[in-house]
Amino acid sequence: MMGRYLLIISCSGSKDKTKDKFPAIKRYTGVYYKILNKFKKEEKLCKDLDIIIISAKYGFLRPNDLIDYYDQKMDKRRAKLLNKQIISNFKEYFKNKSYKEIFVNLGKEYMIAIKGFEKYIPSSTEIIIAEGRIGKKMKQMKNWLSSIK
Repeated sequence: MMGRYLLIISCSGSKDKTKDKFPAIKRYTGVYYKILNKFKKEEKLCKDLDIIIISAKYGFLRPNDLIDYYDQKMDKRRAKLLNKQIISNFKEYFKNKSYKEIFVNLGKEYMIAIKGFEKYIPSSTEIIIAEGRIGKKMKQMKNWLSSIK
């Protein structure tokens, strides 16, 4: 079955410090972004892959959204504060998109920020949630990216 895929990923603590506004996908330089860049460079990134970034500062981001450099951590309070806006963004986003699989690679605070998003996707969509520590999540994400050619 053909279909599109969605990766939901958190922002990263390590960022490109370029002063100008910068596309979100290039602003973040953490390990998950290194994996994405490696797949892209090696032309192994699935053409039917969409990415949504959940940011501690901006909430819901598309990869090419232009953002400033910032330093803000996601905590429970912030996640709860962003949840309504993020869910509203997902609701709108899913109106004209459907996915075969959604891979969620978020820490526990970020999971609070997206709580409820699954209400807006068809039940036929498989949701895969990365689990464990960062190394384990990296491996799961790599394996998933490799599996969705």
